[in-house]
Amino acid sequence: MRQDPADRATRQRLALRRLARPWTIILVITGLFQLFRGAPVDGAFFLAVAAVLLADEFGLVALPAVGLPSGRAGRSALAGVAAVLGTLMVLAPRHGLVEGLIVSGIGLTVLLFAWPDPRSTDAAPTPLRRAGILWAIIAVAICLIEVTSFLLGLPSEAAQFAHPSISLLLDPALDTIEGRVVFTALWLVVGIALLRRGTRR
Repeated sequence: MRQDPADRATRQRLALRRLARPWTIILVITGLFQLFRGAPVDGAFFLAVAAVLLADEFGLVALPAVGLPSGRAGRSALAGVAAVLGTLMVLAPRHGLVEGLIVSGIGLTVLLFAWPDPRSTDAAPTPLRRAGILWAIIAVAICLIEVTSFLLGLPSEAAQFAHPSISLLLDPALDTIEGRVVFTALWLVVGIALLRRGTRR
């Protein structure tokens, strides 16, 4: 049976809307930039996550909806896991394999927790959609700052010093154990708070 042209056009419009999701675009651009700057592992990670998001949008995969642990016991377990992972991150060498595995594992786990329930037909609440747009704008702005600093610093070490990236500006603090403890703790606490708020019904 031939497909109705109007139905086919509707499907094409939906496909374009899916491809234009801000987080998917951000992940693709980030992955390509990582490849451009000579970090193939980082680039492959971001592109793989973007591919999974697209596959989900087109119905090619169906990941199970995983809920955050609830109640006092659940919160205690979540805090305990965060404390263990945070300690490992602080003690692990910076930019090393262990740190990369921990951060990647946290990111993939959070992705499962934040994944929308495929059985749900409810639209995201307006405040949640607005928050998503705001965070997308912040992420794009940070990416643009990092890309601009990287390109301006390519010619020489003096140019890199004159146009430091955000990560370079944070290096002096993160090179100390105290700075790593504070940064890791804030990163985990803020991440858990956003995750709990974003997945709350």
